[in-house]
Amino acid sequence: MDVAILFGMVIAFLAIGVPIAVALGLSSTLFLLVLSDSSLASLAQSLYQAMAGHYTLLAIPFFILASSFMSTGGVARRIIDFAIAIIGHVRGGLAIAGVLACMLFAALSGSSPATVVAVGTIVISGMVKSGYSKDFAAGVICNAGTLGILIPPSIVMVVYASATDVSVGRMFLAGVIPGLLAGVMLMITIYVIARIKNLPKGEWLGFEQVFSTILDASWGLFLMVVILGGIYGGVFTPTEAAAIASVYAFIVSIFIYRDMGPLKGRSWLPEAEADSGLLGLRVWGFTLVTFLLYAVATFMMGASIMIAVYAALVFGAVALLLGFAMAKAVPAGQGMVVAGIAVVVFGVLPMLYAIWSVLTSGTTGLFAIIQIIGAVFILLLPPAVFVFSLVRGAQWLETSGAGFGTSLAVGGKNLLRANVENVIFAVPALFHRDTKATLLEAGKLTIMLMFIIANALILKHVLTDEQIPQHITEAMLAAGLGPITFLIIVNVILLIGGQFMEPSGLIVIVAPLVFPIAIELGIDPIHLGIIMVVNMEIGMITPPVGLNLFVTSGVANMSMMRVVKAALPFLAVLFVFLIMVTYIPWLSTMLPTAYMGPEIITN
Repeated sequence: MDVAILFGMVIAFLAIGVPIAVALGLSSTLFLLVLSDSSLASLAQSLYQAMAGHYTLLAIPFFILASSFMSTGGVARRIIDFAIAIIGHVRGGLAIAGVLACMLFAALSGSSPATVVAVGTIVISGMVKSGYSKDFAAGVICNAGTLGILIPPSIVMVVYASATDVSVGRMFLAGVIPGLLAGVMLMITIYVIARIKNLPKGEWLGFEQVFSTILDASWGLFLMVVILGGIYGGVFTPTEAAAIASVYAFIVSIFIYRDMGPLKGRSWLPEAEADSGLLGLRVWGFTLVTFLLYAVATFMMGASIMIAVYAALVFGAVALLLGFAMAKAVPAGQGMVVAGIAVVVFGVLPMLYAIWSVLTSGTTGLFAIIQIIGAVFILLLPPAVFVFSLVRGAQWLETSGAGFGTSLAVGGKNLLRANVENVIFAVPALFHRDTKATLLEAGKLTIMLMFIIANALILKHVLTDEQIPQHITEAMLAAGLGPITFLIIVNVILLIGGQFMEPSGLIVIVAPLVFPIAIELGIDPIHLGIIMVVNMEIGMITPPVGLNLFVTSGVANMSMMRVVKAALPFLAVLFVFLIMVTYIPWLSTMLPTAYMGPEIITN
């Protein structure tokens, strides 16, 4: 009865328009005053120490800050260009590219609203101009944006891990396969609709455009390597990864892309020298990046910095030879032939050798597949991107009529100038109005989210003090509840709760209630976490408090009800996906179990 009164007060406060955080805290306080023997002093202590012991929550403000810089710094636009270059030529390709862009940006931001804003602002207007209806465009982005909390790194996963004391790293790994599956399901649905309705398609722009857009987006996409590679490589913890990600996002937005801050509008190559200097800039630029990457690696491993110097010298010699070859081959119409040979020598052959080594090493199963995929991305993709970027530079050089030596001089001069600018404006960039505005927005979002979580933790304190989770566990087990029925109940509770509450607050409340029951029934806690995250996805696009609906409404300049109707067809896909995730546990548990071993529950 006490439980019903407590949650009845929460629902009543929400119904009369009280903010979620206040409703949670006020309900808990009134319950303690009237129906509990606990002292209010314990409530004050609980509020004051709400975050104590939940150190993984420190990752949230840093992920939010990184997302803010990436959203402001033009990363989304470059990712969208890359997605369109890959798949924009198929029927409904622009909509499919929007989903792919949401998936990629989700791997940088960890936030669904940020994903909708960053991608939707560009893609929705672009789809309308290309002949798609505004409703269709809004429905696609509203649903695809939910992948922001499923594809790692995810803020909601951090909250679940903190609430249940499971590994953040396991949760991130568990979200990879479901995140990819959800994105593919949305893409297939869009393609089927596009074939039926004969929606527009773009033109194939060639591999040069594909690799050129990869190069443009690579600085942003490398953040995925920094976060996930650092965590699973044992270099740093998830919280440290979030902090490093925020610093990296600041550097990329201010000094590399120069889309904000004191260097905004100052290109790495002046317009008058863009054609003649691009090839040389890429030769010298890639050499410098090679040195920096090896320098960081040698520092982290305690090796000699001379390794980085030797690596840069070798790479620079190869880059000069390839650049000279491209400058001669492109005017003769042999650029793609030379590029193909270079990709085979520097990419395909090392990749095939690595794959052969995996197949003959006795490694089988998932680890073999992961290593083969890694060989493709690590050994084939970077050389291909570099070689085709030289092709594009040589094409621009041909247009200018200048020679390779001139390009090296112009590119080297501007690379030096741009880096001197970076050094000069390093300190002013910290105090620039764009930086302050980004920090302010990230701070407001962090405070809002943390205030909700703190009040949810107060409610959690009340539930724990009254031993409500234990009573619910005993009642459900006594009723003979099985895993299938239990998961149905969990889904229903979360789907209803997700319509009214912010995901992080709902997770903090519900997770401690259902977690002990799931353990008793033999349900993997990581599997349970992914089920909860997928439910939160659906909650973000269901009225009346679906956050993605409000964000999409603002981005697309549409009424709320119109966005709800636009999102409904794709919402059905997410419901099917929820059923799959709920009753096919290995989708969630395969990667973390294979990489980190089975989950061990100690309490």
